[in-house]
Amino acid sequence: MSGGQRQRIALARALAIEPRILLLDEPFGALDAKVRKELRQWLRSLHSKINVTSIFVTHDQEEALEVANRVVVMDKGRIEQIGTPGEVYDNPATAFVHGFIGESIVLPVDVGDGCVRLGGKPLNIATGGAPRGVSKLFIRRHDMQVGPAGSGALQGAVRHVRTFGPIQRAEVALSGEETVIEIDAPRDRELKAGDVIGLQPRRYRIFAA
Repeated sequence: MSGGQRQRIALARALAIEPRILLLDEPFGALDAKVRKELRQWLRSLHSKINVTSIFVTHDQEEALEVANRVVVMDKGRIEQIGTPGEVYDNPATAFVHGFIGESIVLPVDVGDGCVRLGGKPLNIATGGAPRGVSKLFIRRHDMQVGPAGSGALQGAVRHVRTFGPIQRAEVALSGEETVIEIDAPRDRELKAGDVIGLQPRRYRIFAA
């Protein structure tokens, strides 16, 4: 009997007593990625058919966003944010939530005089109402738009590229900074090691450090 079948049987037994609340604590933790995905789909389908509230505890962000109707993000026992998966992912309330939910580029910046600076150099982005002072700039890897050298808020040189599925993941060394970031770019423009490119954040958040 496979791990996925055992999990289905265990959940069926738990539901047989018709509980009002079902607690699932890392239920798929010991399973491989393919089986976990199949079980997440099965669990969503099951919840659409039965009237039971489930509390699903997991450290897997993708799992939480895919399964839940509402997500509670906690750090050291403190609630950081409660919301729908879309709200938590697109509008994180704190730096912790942004860094924990989804993969982010994080850069140390200074905000002041209506300007955002990285390493003392102004970036071509708005402050977004961020308070004055030392801050952190958060950008989702797929929200970094790639352009020719000289364009965009950031400049960098491509060090390495990995291609999988519809995206290419590139390591980029930022010009003038001892910082290497990873971006996810569509494959409509091939990137290769040695390319000098401009980068412009399409979406980003700034939080006080």
